[in-house]
Amino acid sequence: MNVKKIKTIVAVVFCLCFSGYAGASTRAYTPLATPVADAPDVVEFFSFYCGPCFQFVEHYPVVEKINQTLPQGQTVTQYHISAMGKLGNELSEAWAVASVMGVADRVEKPLFIAVQHDRSLHNTDDIKAVFQQAGVSPEQYDGARHSLLVRAFIARQQALAEAFRVTATPSVYVKGRYLINNAAIKADTPDQYVGAFADLVNTLRKNDQG
Repeated sequence: MNVKKIKTIVAVVFCLCFSGYAGASTRAYTPLATPVADAPDVVEFFSFYCGPCFQFVEHYPVVEKINQTLPQGQTVTQYHISAMGKLGNELSEAWAVASVMGVADRVEKPLFIAVQHDRSLHNTDDIKAVFQQAGVSPEQYDGARHSLLVRAFIARQQALAEAFRVTATPSVYVKGRYLINNAAIKADTPDQYVGAFADLVNTLRKNDQG
């Protein structure tokens, strides 16, 4: 694949998807007019219905790369947006269950595939079937979804989405002060894109320390 074609793919893939998005800035990040004081250091908002979000998992593992460069013990906090798709609320709950139970890495890609490729998710039972393939029984799923920890995760997920006024996915915020403009990051290959993205996140983290 030639460089020109790769550049085109990068530009197209990372145009953000979500109703209300007004267009990408030519700058690689945007300072927020109203910072979110209690936000995680690095947070990504995504949806299982969002094509570019799946690309972040399948071909451009941005979150994985950022996690490799963060201080030991720190990871990107990932929250699901409920506003996209007919099962948006159910999938936000599913993500909370996965995160609290520590199986997010086992169900993330299968849920994307079920939603976007197989189109096999029609109700909560279908979601449970994905979890069952990852070793979580329907009974365990139901027990977790009604737990205080999962309810708290969902509340936090929703509260931060509102605080950041998220209007596009995937959206990565740094230190509660900066939004990365995905389409403005220049790269000739997927690996370069992922590396440049992670470098920018860490530059913003370090610039904002102290």
